[in-house]
Amino acid sequence: MLSINDNKPHSFDEISEKMLVYLDQNILSNLRDGKSARGELAGLMKSLAEKGAVFVYSTTHVDECRSSNFPETFVDVLEGIPVHFMETENASDEQSILSLGRAQEMLMEPEDTSHYAKRLMEDCLRVWHFASGWLNNIEAVELKNEIVSEINKFWESLRQEVNSGLLDDRSRRKVRFVSHLAQDNMVDDVKNWPVDQLAKELIEEIAELKNRLPENYAQLDEVPDEKAVSFMFSCLSCKSKEEVEERYPKGFWKTIENRNAGDLTGLAFLLFMSGLVRDKRVYTKSNNRRIQYFRAQFRDGMHIENAARCAVFITTDKGATRLSRSIYAYAGVKTKVVHLKID
Repeated sequence: MLSINDNKPHSFDEISEKMLVYLDQNILSNLRDGKSARGELAGLMKSLAEKGAVFVYSTTHVDECRSSNFPETFVDVLEGIPVHFMETENASDEQSILSLGRAQEMLMEPEDTSHYAKRLMEDCLRVWHFASGWLNNIEAVELKNEIVSEINKFWESLRQEVNSGLLDDRSRRKVRFVSHLAQDNMVDDVKNWPVDQLAKELIEEIAELKNRLPENYAQLDEVPDEKAVSFMFSCLSCKSKEEVEERYPKGFWKTIENRNAGDLTGLAFLLFMSGLVRDKRVYTKSNNRRIQYFRAQFRDGMHIENAARCAVFITTDKGATRLSRSIYAYAGVKTKVVHLKID
């Protein structure tokens, strides 16, 4: 059964013509054939569309759909509703470019260098996962070697694209030479990362923070959304609090000129690491599963930032609801968050 899970029941009556509605990945997942909530969700989407809602998805959705076992099922959802692909160049852009009919192209295209690049960037998150102490039985050297392996795959993919392109032989040789230099520099940088020292400092910082937070997380969960971020900052050490508040001043998203790509994502990830929302799956069971859910937390932050360009953000995730409402209230984002509960 589908219901709106909110202490202050949100009505969709505010939905009006051409209002952008950002659907979380879990909404798309539940709209696939065979899902128990599909019928009710599809009915809700139809109702909102009749009110004038324009549903959108982003590159973050594309990455998540492509990493699933059956990306074609998401193509059916995105083209069936339909959902517009939303593109922006800069966080300060006042308008987004919307387009239909691109799901097949983007979700089913063969992997290229851009996909390797995104995977490499996400793999670098494992450094923070390791530093948090949440990965099991893995040494810093092993972690670095795994990242180096992904770096090598990326550069090899790039060189293969160059070889199959339209460049002349001289230009190809030049690109290959420069790419090898860049690859060697990246590998050297990774091998020299002070990962063990970072882990020591981060684990100490997390332990210190936990001592300042309420002993019972239920008490933390009772802090109102509009006060949650400031409360979390107040629990940091004096030095960390000063640095974080300088990086994320209250209301920083209100002025378009002050918006920077990655700011909301970074704040979301910081708050997750600090314990505002928790997911025990990032430190239990196999390392592969831990990495999968740790990466998902980062993508939640990306969805929260993407949705900040829209009037409404709809999700079934309790943690994403808490995180987005808290961040939006602190940063000055006007997006309304609707939490749908699926029983």
